[in-house]
Amino acid sequence: MRRPLDLKPERIAGVSGGALSAACFIGDRDEKLLEVMGAAFDERDSNVSIDWNEFEKNGLTPHQQMYREVVRETLDDEAVARIADGPCFEVLLAHPPHSGFPKLTTFPMMAAYLADLAIRSTPHVVFPEKLGAHQELVDARQAARDGMLIDLICNAAVIPPVFNLQGWNGRKVIDGGMTSKAPMPSGNRGRTLVLLTRKFRNMPEHPHRVYVEPSRAVPADKIDFTDHGKILATWDAGVEDGKAFRQAFGATAHLVAADSRTMRANPANCG
Repeated sequence: MRRPLDLKPERIAGVSGGALSAACFIGDRDEKLLEVMGAAFDERDSNVSIDWNEFEKNGLTPHQQMYREVVRETLDDEAVARIADGPCFEVLLAHPPHSGFPKLTTFPMMAAYLADLAIRSTPHVVFPEKLGAHQELVDARQAARDGMLIDLICNAAVIPPVFNLQGWNGRKVIDGGMTSKAPMPSGNRGRTLVLLTRKFRNMPEHPHRVYVEPSRAVPADKIDFTDHGKILATWDAGVEDGKAFRQAFGATAHLVAADSRTMRANPANCG
């Protein structure tokens, strides 16, 4: 949709894998991400660590290390520079309730998250926050200037309890998608296009937001890092849905964009 609609969002927020998608949107690395991730999946035929050395390095699965390598290769120096000088870009991180035993506290949080999806089925999750999870919007432009963008993008996609919990500014973090599938940028004004990666039964109604969900469940599986074909099928499905969106909303959709992820038309100044 970037080129047909000439999308030039001024405010962008991303969460989970949507943070990487938004970074690639700003850095113009969308197709490179498809290529790099596909190549990584081609080299892997198991979603679990296959020997003791790999287990010591990555834990139960290779996903976390593979994701970091894909992010690092995709977001090269030129892309990072574009992000540093680009529109306001924020990434949502979530913090577990307790710092003493952060990994243990992710079990009830995960249960609350899954219950929220099953019962409420809306992109704006609430149950995990009721258990004490905390949200934080981080300035990704500043992270890019400080040489911390790769860490930030990877921190945004730490899936508990399988992944090893990372830290940001001294606090443990987990996948921000456990607390919101559609974070709003700071300032929260202007008209907003919210692009989602899954279908919901209860889509919010808001006069200044356009929520767009896939026409069907996406083929890709976030815990399967072995099937290149699923990535290509998901890309193709996105292209078709983008064409449908352009036909339905093209006359008025010069608004904004991102991924589970939100891009917002506002002054290019975070806060």
